[in-house]
Amino acid sequence: MRLYDRAAQIWLVMLTALLSGSSPPAEAQRRHWSEAQQVPSAAVACYFVGRAFLNTNGQGEVVGYFTNINGIPDALFNGDPSEQTAFFTFRSDVFSSTPLPTNGDLGLDLVSAGAFNVYYNPTPNGNWSKPDTFSNGQIFPGQPIARFMRPETLVLQILQTDSATPPPFESITQHALTGTLLSSQSFVFNGQRYDLGALMPGGITLYETASNTGVPGVTGFPIGQAYAGHGLAVAGADQDEQ
Repeated sequence: MRLYDRAAQIWLVMLTALLSGSSPPAEAQRRHWSEAQQVPSAAVACYFVGRAFLNTNGQGEVVGYFTNINGIPDALFNGDPSEQTAFFTFRSDVFSSTPLPTNGDLGLDLVSAGAFNVYYNPTPNGNWSKPDTFSNGQIFPGQPIARFMRPETLVLQILQTDSATPPPFESITQHALTGTLLSSQSFVFNGQRYDLGALMPGGITLYETASNTGVPGVTGFPIGQAYAGHGLAVAGADQDEQ
């Protein structure tokens, strides 16, 4: 086949896709979105609210929702902001934690390597007592719009003291982790097409602060812990080259 015949076929396919409202090839989308919307390295990529659910065997999982995602300008809630109305949610795989010897008034735990998924649900119904409601994205049933892998991490817990005047920010837990993007799927939100793999191709580093005052747990994980935080974009390959 001559080259100009092949080129004409390609343009015909792209024109047909445009007129029918479907999308051009995924790689072309990814390159376009990356140039237009990629979150700058070290910029805040998201804010989130979550809960960790643990058991006495050292196992646990986390679920939650995003209040903001850099690059998606529209409100991320279907009504008043809450876990019940959040369009974008997340859930981790089950992890395990190993306690380390305390270091002064710091409690320490190693959390196993693992992964977490991000979901988009156009009819949100999040419920802290039902973790499955945070992983029931309806655009791709049973499939996340993004999956991130994280390494083993260290959790720091400020322990209670016997002091009559406790220090500020007593009884909190701090945790930082970097999630490397494993996969993503494009999706349409409020008439615009997005892809988290284009917004944050290098992944995200999450900074979390949790209260040590317990909240209700769930079946299999009776210990609940509330937390919130933000994530910074990790430099993508093209940003590293600059």
